[in-house]
Amino acid sequence: MIIWAGTSSKDVGMVVEHYPSVVIPQKKIEVQQVPGRNGVIVISTGAFENYTQTYDAFLDSKYIGGLEGAMPKIVDWLLGHDGYQRLEDTYFPGVYRMAYYTGGAEFVSMFNEYGEGKLTFNCAPEKYLKSGEWPIEITKGKKLFNPTSFPASPLIEIVGNGTDGTLNFNGKEFTIKTVPAVLTIDVKQHKSYHGSILYSSLIIGEYENLKLEKETLIGWSGGITSVKITPRWWTV
Repeated sequence: MIIWAGTSSKDVGMVVEHYPSVVIPQKKIEVQQVPGRNGVIVISTGAFENYTQTYDAFLDSKYIGGLEGAMPKIVDWLLGHDGYQRLEDTYFPGVYRMAYYTGGAEFVSMFNEYGEGKLTFNCAPEKYLKSGEWPIEITKGKKLFNPTSFPASPLIEIVGNGTDGTLNFNGKEFTIKTVPAVLTIDVKQHKSYHGSILYSSLIIGEYENLKLEKETLIGWSGGITSVKITPRWWTV
């Protein structure tokens, strides 16, 4: 079963026929030729390419108006969203992906009640662990342990008292001028905000300093009174 943009394939009369292929995304690398030197130099960028995930789908529309009645619902389900949406399936229940769907599927009709076809989603390379979706209350001096090999870009919620404060991740500092009552730091988006107010001009430090490595020792000082982290663990 697929859950796409919050709706299950079961709700539109569709099931996945068998276990889908497991796809490992390709690394983004740069290859350089050096005159007079054998072979090439391979430079890893630390990033990965998007990939396609295909599901063989079976449609049973007998009880939802036949194919004529079912297809508008399926089209709305698949194409009624713009940009990346959340993609889950019951084969890998512990993770979710962000993907987009552009259409182009073709279903072979059987008696105008059943159909077979392929659904192909274009997926971002990250598989996010559902265990990383929940906020963690942090104790000063606490170590967070990343269950994967890939540095995570967390969502950090800070409670402040209106004076300057500094976060410290593995000895790397990130300072906020005049920490408000609640400040949200989105490390992935490189944004800090209090409600609808952006705090870009009140930040001293690099967002990359706030990534969660295999082990991350977390501390803070000054106007920060508490820290909560949604880690967003991921793998490929």
